[in-house]
Amino acid sequence: MKNKFMEKRRRKFSELMIKNKMDALVAISPENVLYSTDAYIMTQKLIRDRLEIALFLPNREPIFIVCGIEESLVRKETWIEDIRSYIEFKESPIQFLVNALLEIGLEKGKIGIETHCLSAYHYDKLIRNLPNAEFVDCREVFKEARMIKDAGEIQILAKAAKATRKAVEAAFLIARPGDTETDVANQIKINLMGQGADEVSFATLGTGEKSMIINPTPSSIPLKPGDIVTADYGGLFSGYLSDLARSAAVSRASSVQSDTYKKLAIIQKNVIESIKVGTRCCDVFNKCKRLYEKEDLIFDMPHIGHGLGVGLHEEPEINPLNKRTLQENMILNIEPFVIHNGSGYHIEDLVQVTANGAKVLTESSMSDKIPIIN
Repeated sequence: MKNKFMEKRRRKFSELMIKNKMDALVAISPENVLYSTDAYIMTQKLIRDRLEIALFLPNREPIFIVCGIEESLVRKETWIEDIRSYIEFKESPIQFLVNALLEIGLEKGKIGIETHCLSAYHYDKLIRNLPNAEFVDCREVFKEARMIKDAGEIQILAKAAKATRKAVEAAFLIARPGDTETDVANQIKINLMGQGADEVSFATLGTGEKSMIINPTPSSIPLKPGDIVTADYGGLFSGYLSDLARSAAVSRASSVQSDTYKKLAIIQKNVIESIKVGTRCCDVFNKCKRLYEKEDLIFDMPHIGHGLGVGLHEEPEINPLNKRTLQENMILNIEPFVIHNGSGYHIEDLVQVTANGAKVLTESSMSDKIPIIN
């Protein structure tokens, strides 16, 4: 096997199939195909009809159905040996899946498949060709499988987190009053690529009134002295994402701005310190809410953090309804946000749940002093 971690994932899939009484598990989304096969197929995200399908079974070698144009890439990257390629436009990837299931004898089997990722066209073709099979959504199975990260994943995510922090901080360091949002945003993108990202996944930045908007699109608005700037950026590193947010004051910070940022930074620090194995996600959320109330800040966040991996928002979500307990090697973004006195403030860092508490993977200084763009 090319990747020593893939055998553990394969065993995990088998355990989850048995637990959920599934005869087969089918990955079809770009995220889960990457996670399960170790093959990053860029065009899968861009050309949705070009399906790549990984079929897993409890006691049999997996099957990887790929578009013929991607076969050479797949053979180089994946650990799966049974690769079956279809001719695009001429042959149907769904028919290849149907044929594989019939070959195995699962015409009446219970098949876990990512129904939320299948088009109505493809799903209709699937059930018409296998009318006696039971197809069930397996989204929760993959969520559970991806929730605990292995050492290889943690290494990639930590590298990505540090690279993104450096990219944003370096752009803030050379930004000047009068620069536009787009100027600063583009510099972060350049820095992110320079730090080793394969691509920029998302880029949001807003100044002044726009700092109060969640996920603002950068524009030609100039940075003005006294304004707050917020940026939330993510890049793709070997198929895994980064996600980091920072805020800064332009030229100077008023006492209100400095005090608000300090309160938010202290809240984030205290929330991170509360992250321990066995703690419930809802309890972490409620602690954050109480800290906002203690600091006399308005709290209206639906969540205060989330898992990160091949997907941007993975389990566990840190929200008031999630009673899941934290486990070792969960990877979490902790991101308090607040609107106060006409400005928005956002801080986001990546942490690892360890046996000794939370480890900040961004290697941030965690300072409670607001950065200044001079």
